[in-house]
Parts: sequence; C-alpha cells; structure tokens
Amino acid sequence: MSMHTIFELARISIPYLSFLYFPAAILLLWMMVKTRGALRFGAASIFTALTLIAYGRFIEPRLLVTAEHDIALKGCFSKAGAVRIAVFSDLHISPYRYAAPVDRIAAEVNAANPDLVFIAGDFVSYVPPEEFDETFSALAGIEAPVYAVLGNHDHGLPGPDVAAPLRDSLQRLGVSMMDDSVGGISGAGFDIELVGISDLWARKQKLDLLNAAAVKPRLLLTHNPETMDVIPIAHRPDLLIAGHTHGGQVNLPVLTCGITFACRVARYGYREFEGGDVFVTSGTGQSMLPVRFRVPPRIDILNIRYAECVGDPTMKRQG
Repeated sequence: MSMHTIFELARISIPYLSFLYFPAAILLLWMMVKTRGALRFGAASIFTALTLIAYGRFIEPRLLVTAEHDIALKGCFSKAGAVRIAVFSDLHISPYRYAAPVDRIAAEVNAANPDLVFIAGDFVSYVPPEEFDETFSALAGIEAPVYAVLGNHDHGLPGPDVAAPLRDSLQRLGVSMMDDSVGGISGAGFDIELVGISDLWARKQKLDLLNAAAVKPRLLLTHNPETMDVIPIAHRPDLLIAGHTHGGQVNLPVLTCGITFACRVARYGYREFEGGDVFVTSGTGQSMLPVRFRVPPRIDILNIRYAECVGDPTMKRQG
C-alpha cells in the first residue's frame, strides 16, 4: 500500500472514527464508578486523555475568536497614517464541514469594522470547483475591500490543483486576487502599497516586484511566512502578512516547535526581522487532522500605524 493511499484512507476515516469517543467515554465512566484501584485509575487516565482529544476534535475547531494587535511600522514615511486590517487564512473548507463556516467568518469580520480584509491562502481541501461560487458566496457580503492570495493546498500541494477555477470564482465574488501583483490602496487616514506574492511551494514567486523602492508603507501578503527568508534584506517589506502554520494547529509546549515546521519563522503573531517584520495568522480551519488544541480558529485585527518623517519628507525609513 502506497503512502498516498494510506494518507487518503486516514483523511477519509479519521473524522468518522472520532465519533467512537462517545461510546468509549460511557464505558470508561462506567468503569470509573464500578471498579476500584488500578482499574479505576487506568479508566480515569484514559478518559481524561480521550476527552482532551475530543475537545480538540469537536469543540475548539468550532470556536472562532477575534484578536486585536497594535503594530507600529519601523521608520517613517512622507505622511503618517493608520489602517485597520482584518486578516485570516487557511479556511480549508472541505466536504466534511469541520472547518469554520465562511458565512460566520464574514459576519465576524464585518463586526470588527476593518478598513481592509486580507486572506492569506489555503481556501479549500478537496472541494470540487463547481461548488466554489456557493461555498465562498459569503465573502461577497464582506463590507470592506477584500484582497487575497492562494496557498499551497489551492495549488495542489497536496491535493488537486484548483488554482485557476478558484481564482476565477473568488474574483467573481469581489475578492481582489493579488498573487504576484502590486497595488496602491488608500482610504481615510491611510495610503499604502500592497504586494501580493504567490505561494512559496509553487515556486513561481515574482520577488522582483520588491526591487523598486517603496515611497509608501509596503505590506506584503503571501501564504507561507518562510517567504521572508528568500527576500533579500534590502528589499524586505515593512510588514509581511502570512498564514500557513495554523499556529501549530495542536500547540504543545516544546513538541509543536520541535517536530513541526510551524515555528521556523513564527508560529503565530508578530515577529521582528532585519529589514522588515512578519505577522502570521493562525487560520480558521484544519488540514490533515480535524483537530485544534490551544490554538482556536482566529481572525486577527491588525491596527497598523506609521509615522511621518520629520525634517526630510523624502526619507522613507532608517534601519
């Protein structure tokens, strides 16, 4: 049996096998009441472990939290400004419906009243293209302008490559797709440059989009935060915004960072880098296993501000 076959069997069976927790829990509770000594202790230990797993399977993935972050860009610019951006990623919508629903995400985003919305890729896991318009229709109801890039799963790494039909569907719903493109965005109190860079694993990134000097605060939206490592220091953006890590998805001290890729740049949140900084959102869905533990589905609200240069308005930033 090939590894691909094993993966497919696990992907299909685990969501259903997890429901065995409920009869197992009843049996273990009965043993805890009816037995004594080592049997009772063993039943209690197993019950506790299985209940923690069940929490990660059935409860935490259905939580959807909003977290606020205040970020001051380094250096200075020709004008001061502030922008409020809602960021989420890794929806991983699948036929099994264990990810946070898109309509619920859209409602929470609208409630946060952002100026802009950034989606950092990995929209689907095995959703057929003919269902994209219906699956993501709620995104059309987001009141602020929405900008997005695709992720590795959208490009078939792993799974089917649905990048082209997914991009078309999202654009029909009013989402501005920014893979390997640049645009200026302005509003009441802000004027920024947004660079979208395609997924690192797809190996088609146009990093030369960063070669020109930026006269405005430059934000970079991409899926994989490790993109920062392949950008020369002199060309790094003021802030790179990404997803991909899921915050570890199962966040265990030492183990998560020790045995997964999640912490190579940042597991979750803001991190300073030479030449520019990074913010990694932890996602709203799950991949591989339908489990989240100590890292609930999250929409991050970035309150970004930047300062005006004093004395020399042509000076963008130092350091």
